[in-house]
Amino acid sequence: MKDEDYLERFMDSVQYVSRMMKRNVRDQALPHGITKTQWFILRILWKRPCTIGELAEKLEVRSSSMSQMIDRMEVSGLVQRQTDPLDGRSKMVVLNEKGEEHIKAVSRSGIELLSVPFSQFTSEEKMVIVELMEKFKLNLSANFDQCKDK
Repeated sequence: MKDEDYLERFMDSVQYVSRMMKRNVRDQALPHGITKTQWFILRILWKRPCTIGELAEKLEVRSSSMSQMIDRMEVSGLVQRQTDPLDGRSKMVVLNEKGEEHIKAVSRSGIELLSVPFSQFTSEEKMVIVELMEKFKLNLSANFDQCKDK
């Protein structure tokens, strides 16, 4: 089998898994009044507070657009802006209690979606698939950055 054939199979698999996960996020987030983009922002902030600029870069939007999204999320009570303790001139966006409750609920449903198929792997297979996907993600990111710089 040629690399191109493996890549076609790989793309089909990744697209299917991605579609199922997006559908699950949509179905779980909408009852909470959260859009898919807001869910992505909450997920990023669940890992650590970020500036508007960092969030904009991660979602590949303009800072002004991100600022408007954060304004709406603040009004909804999902996030808040706080002064950066390392730089008093800068503001960090952080999850508040309501935002954390929502992201935990939606994330739990994602884990439930994947847990049965994932449980059918051996411990070794679980380790290998996670490590390979993390390696692929890094390789893809590095390649994307190189292409972007050309």
